[in-house]
Amino acid sequence: MNFRFPVFLDLTGKKCLVTGEGYEIAAKVQALVDASAEVVYVNPQAEKTIEAMAATGLIHWEKRDFAATDLAGCFLVISDCEDNSEIFRLAEERRILCNSVDDPEHCRFSFSSIHRRGELTIAVSTNGWAPALAVRLKERLQREIGPEYGDFLELLKEARPVITARIADFGARRELWYRIVDSEVLAMLARGKKEEAEKLLREMIEAATYRQGDRLQ
Repeated sequence: MNFRFPVFLDLTGKKCLVTGEGYEIAAKVQALVDASAEVVYVNPQAEKTIEAMAATGLIHWEKRDFAATDLAGCFLVISDCEDNSEIFRLAEERRILCNSVDDPEHCRFSFSSIHRRGELTIAVSTNGWAPALAVRLKERLQREIGPEYGDFLELLKEARPVITARIADFGARRELWYRIVDSEVLAMLARGKKEEAEKLLREMIEAATYRQGDRLQ
């Protein structure tokens, strides 16, 4: 196994095929739905959660066995069958990313253990060797990285266009970003002092804008 290249994919509108059944399949389908993928589930039967997603139109369910033609137009495929080798071979021929659940020999990518706070996403991988370790690390991150990080990221997202517009010099912008990240803004958010955090952030941007003006004179 060599799942050493981390990447975050934009699956919006991409056809993603899921086939087979197992205790992880429903979670994989839900993850693809959450990523705005066009999900096609091919299997004669489905868990209740998958049935519900199909009933509400979140996914398309083909109630039959997998066929090679199902791979047409696919971006990636997830398989959880007794034998995943043929699906993997077909996916490789068509240059489609394939993940076979708990079958690393027939995978082109692996799933990480994920911790999310708003738009902040932290992924942990053990290269497939010890998923339990990845889960324990995720649990530690859940304790240490609370919801204030998601709130902080929202403030930074709103501030980004303002900073870009006001401070032309790249070095000055970079310096400001690190000052903000290392400031008390995050701690204020953790204490529930959102207004004070926003005020401090505005003051830091104003101060940096003023210094930028001095440099241009």
